[in-house]
Amino acid sequence: MNNIGNVGRSPNTAVDASAAGKAAEPGRFSQFMGRVADGALTAAAVVAPLVPGGQLIQAAVGGLRELRSASPQNMGAPGDQMDKMWAMQRENQVFNLQYMQLQEAVQSDNRRFSTMSNLMKVRHDTAKAAINNMHV
Repeated sequence: MNNIGNVGRSPNTAVDASAAGKAAEPGRFSQFMGRVADGALTAAAVVAPLVPGGQLIQAAVGGLRELRSASPQNMGAPGDQMDKMWAMQRENQVFNLQYMQLQEAVQSDNRRFSTMSNLMKVRHDTAKAAINNMHV
């Protein structure tokens, strides 16, 4: 039975440490593609004012440049990334708890409002019926 990580390898084969180190550093192809992407973004930024909807293209180019600058190779060590991920998950849990508390408060207010509305309607209907039953 092959796992995805073990496809093409026997289960007893150890991963070469030098191969793992090479995968972490950007190679020539990655650098070449980075230069191509930078050139394409620069060209799009130059041409954008000349075409209809150029402001949208400029905004997209700016967003792509920010995304490229925030790529994993610019984010720091993998341990830092894991710490950031765990911190984000803790913040997400806190925000979810606050959202649940807000939902409960809104539901409670809704129940109170419905109860008061029903009581006022019954009171109004009773008063109206009493007035209609008076025959002068």
